Amino acid sequence: MAKELAAGAKDARFGFITATVDIDADALRTALAAELPGVPFAGLTSCRSVIGDGQLVQGTVAAAFWLLGDKVKAAVVSRQLSAATDAMGADLATAATTLLGATPSFAIFNATPGLEEPLLRGLSTSLKNTPLLGGSAADNDISGKWSVFSRDGRFTSGAVLTLVSWPGDVAIPWASGALPTTFKATVTRVEGRVIRELDGKPAAQVYNGWLEGSLQAELSSGASILAKTSFTPLGVMRPTGITLLHPERIVDGTGIACFAAVSKGEQVALVKSTKLGMQGRPASIIARALGGTDGRKPKGVLLAYCAGCMLAIDPDTKPMVDAIRKVIGTAPLAGSFHFGEQGRHDAGKPEHGNLMTGALVLS
Repeated sequence: MAKELAAGAKDARFGFITATVDIDADALRTALAAELPGVPFAGLTSCRSVIGDGQLVQGTVAAAFWLLGDKVKAAVVSRQLSAATDAMGADLATAATTLLGATPSFAIFNATPGLEEPLLRGLSTSLKNTPLLGGSAADNDISGKWSVFSRDGRFTSGAVLTLVSWPGDVAIPWASGALPTTFKATVTRVEGRVIRELDGKPAAQVYNGWLEGSLQAELSSGASILAKTSFTPLGVMRPTGITLLHPERIVDGTGIACFAAVSKGEQVALVKSTKLGMQGRPASIIARALGGTDGRKPKGVLLAYCAGCMLAIDPDTKPMVDAIRKVIGTAPLAGSFHFGEQGRHDAGKPEHGNLMTGALVLS
């Protein structure tokens, strides 16, 4: 498989690799390093399928997105991390900036679930004005089989930061596509990624009320509510935009455990998405980034799409990818399905959210 992924990449200056968890990622990265001596690459595992060669590919598969040409320069830094702090994020940024030795045009950030927010806070200080796209590693069933990797190693708990100097234009749209309802509340108690209280009331009971009692059974069972809440998650109402939180389960009958964090004092709302909206969102944000479907054609697009969205619209994932193809023509297209997405709302700091869509659009 490494030979296939490396085909046509002998002049590559950087590669982004995505693979399903059935692939031996450690063997793959070792083989790629042997096939392409000195070429930096970053990679991660994707949920159930990948986008490669401009199409949805399912099964035991991997895909590569290579940047070629003498004017391209990249630096990749990876770390094994059992926990994350702001200082560790700052260290990643410093190491990658030093290694690049140039002003980065964009950053790609990948981490295993649970480490994202502190690392983003730390690296954003050094990469204040750098466009950033990120995606958290995923597996097929939230069993922890995910990993991130680079030439230097494979990490089941860790992060990889890539900085790239690119000679052309860069756009990184990042959006939820969800619309807020009239149901809103202030977070009055939170513990990590568990929202304990909304407006001073048990958060799970407030949320269940907003959903007309559809989570009543899970209030006592603590079972997963991911599938039930994909189209009706929580949206954090921030000045620069809406960042979504995907509720995972009910904790102690009162709290809501999510795949991203919110701070005390922030306002959240019940937001709603549709299957059609999730299906069309990637093509829409890429078209806007290019100035419309009649705008300039890209040299390549790397998609970061939420695994929760992918599972919610399946079997309509292929039409989602086909819609992107109509926008970008024959330009290279690759992508992954993540357990968390990272990006910036306009003029905002890098954020970690769920059920989001982001894309690196190079032209």
